[in-house]
Formats: sequence, structure tokens, C-alpha cells
Amino acid sequence: MTTPQQTTPKLRPTRRRAALLALLLAPALAALPGCNQGRAAKDAAAAEAAAKPLKPAEDPRVQPHMDTFARAESLITRWDALRGDGRMMEARTLEPQIQSEVDGSFPTFVEGAQGRLGPYAQYLAVSALGFSARPDATTILAQAAGGRDPKLAGNALIALGVRQDPNTPMDVLLNRTSPAMPPAVKRYAPLALAKVLEARTRAGYPVNSGVQQQSIARLGALAVDPDAIVRLHVVRGLQATQSPAAYDYLAVLVGDPQMRVRWAAAGALERLGDPRGFPGVVRLLHDASPDSKHVIRDILVSYAGRMQGRPLTQQEVDSLGVGPRAWSQWFTEFRRARGIPAGGNVQPHGALVPTPRPTPRATPQPRPVQPGVVQPAPRPYVPSGGAARGGG
Repeated sequence: MTTPQQTTPKLRPTRRRAALLALLLAPALAALPGCNQGRAAKDAAAAEAAAKPLKPAEDPRVQPHMDTFARAESLITRWDALRGDGRMMEARTLEPQIQSEVDGSFPTFVEGAQGRLGPYAQYLAVSALGFSARPDATTILAQAAGGRDPKLAGNALIALGVRQDPNTPMDVLLNRTSPAMPPAVKRYAPLALAKVLEARTRAGYPVNSGVQQQSIARLGALAVDPDAIVRLHVVRGLQATQSPAAYDYLAVLVGDPQMRVRWAAAGALERLGDPRGFPGVVRLLHDASPDSKHVIRDILVSYAGRMQGRPLTQQEVDSLGVGPRAWSQWFTEFRRARGIPAGGNVQPHGALVPTPRPTPRATPQPRPVQPGVVQPAPRPYVPSGGAARGGG
């Protein structure tokens, strides 16, 4: 006969046995009404909290850097408001302050831009890096511009436009300039492309014919986009290419339904100097309000001077005024004096060149984007006969 002391260990379950017993009984207990309601409620609450984005003040990843981000956000918001009001000079005075703020905490903004400090920090940091003087900021922004989040990519494209770094990877900008892109990307890829092309020109970079052709084709595919902001930025991009091939698209855009787009296209045609675009700018005098006709007149004065190789005299300017008939007559006489056939093309200063054959109309065909590689350009829309869409 065993003693109680001997039998007790056999009767008392060990921790392992208790855990096994609980595991075996769990399905049966879960089947009983009301037994798993508390646990399910906790699980649902945890899932909801995970799905709901944290506010900056609640996110432990952001809290140590709240002051840094708050100062940068305040400056950038003010800068953006000044630019929106047309107060460009005042906005520029803020840029050194934003740069100092960003570069003073550069590792923090890099962490934020790479998503390691949460979504709030990522969107803000990407915008802020546009003001950095650090060359590696361009690389980080190019990566963000090629990402899948359209709003984040849009922020990165705006920041690349602010930087105007001539060393920006062109493949990123070209691949994002496509009808297949979401609206936030389509709006700002052409503007970023324009500003980088302008920066390359200022830096004395030689013209890359491949980049120029890709830019024309991709911008041309967006020339009839339904979004007027896209078309406005396309005009700037076409102008930045400094290519005669931009004329066909600008000839359409100078008749755009939105007057702001038409004015921008008129200025781009003037800089291009192609006489074929001159009548389209003259037609703007018909639609411009009386208090804005002088703006179009100034474009025509510069345009005429560029074509003939010398500025118009003040007497000529006064006699032409703001009347479309007088300017049409001036152009007819200019064309006859140079022996230019109707629709003929001359370079600035009157060097006669052959009129290019019109390219057949085509429909844009988006291609999948592969980061790091310039994709084949979408087949662009090409206007037939340079006919401009009417509009007021």
C-alpha cells in the first residue's frame, strides 16, 4: 500500500498536462454560446485599430520627431500658399529656411520618406526633400516617384520639379508621363519632366536625341487629356524640349477650350519661333477680353521679332495695336516677302526649311512601366492638318 505522499504526484496534473487539457477542451468550449464573444470582440477591436491609420500625435514612430516635422510642414504650407497667390519672390525667401530645416535633420527625413516612420511622415518627408541641397535626395525622390501609391508618387514628382536637378534619372520621369498613369501622377509628371529638361539646358548638357524624342511622344500622348491641368503642364514640357516636333501638339493646344492652356501654348509657340503657329496666336485676339488683349499683343510682338530676326519698331507696334486684322495682314506680307508658301515653315531669323510631312493620326497605347528602364513611348495623338480645337 502506498502512502499519500507517494500517490499525490500521480493525482496532481503537471503544467504540461494542464496546457494539453486546455487545448483539447478549447473547441468544445468555443462551441458553447457566449463563451467566445469577449475574445472575438477583442480581436475585432485589434483589427480595426490596425486598419485605422494613427494620427501623428498617436504614432509612436513619429512622436520623437514631431517638432521637426511640424516646423517643416508649417514652412512648406506657407511657401505653397504664397506661390498659389502669385507671390513668387516671397515664396523664394522661405526656401533657404526650409532647406536648413530639412538638411539639419536629413537622416530623419530620409527615414520618413522611406516609410519607416509611418504614412504621415512619409508624405511630408517626400515633399520636404524637394528643398534639400543634398544630391542623394534626388535618388530617394526618384524611388518614391516610381512607387505604387499615386498620391505619394505625385508628391515625389512635385518635389523633383522643385529641385530641378539636371541629374534626375530621366527614365523615371518618362515612364510616369503616360496616359495609363493615375490622375495624381499624370498631372505632375509632365511638369517635373519640363523642369528637369530646363535644368539640363541651363547646365549646358548636350541634347540627348533619344530623351527628346521620348519626351515629345509621351507629352504628345497627353496633349488631349481631359484634365486641363495635365494639358497645361504638357505645354510647358513641350516647350522645354526645344524641339521643332513640338509644333504639331502646340498648334492643337493653342485652340484649347481652357484659355489658360491657350495662353501657355501661345507663349510656347513664340519661343519655338515656327511661323506656322503665328496665325493661331493672332486668333487669340478674337477671344481675349479687352483688358487682356495687350498680353496676346506682347506675345505677337516678340513672336514677330523672333521670326524676322529683329524687333519691331515702336511705330510698327503702335500701328498694329490689338486688332487681329492688322496682325493677320502683317503676317501675310511677311510670308510673301520671304517666299514662304501657305503652311510653310521657317526657322527663326528666316532660314527656309522644308515643311515636314504630317504624321498619321494614332491613338495612345500605354505600355507597362518597368522601373529603371525607359519604356517604348506610347504612340502619340497627332493632329491632322494642325487644326485647332475651338473654344472660349
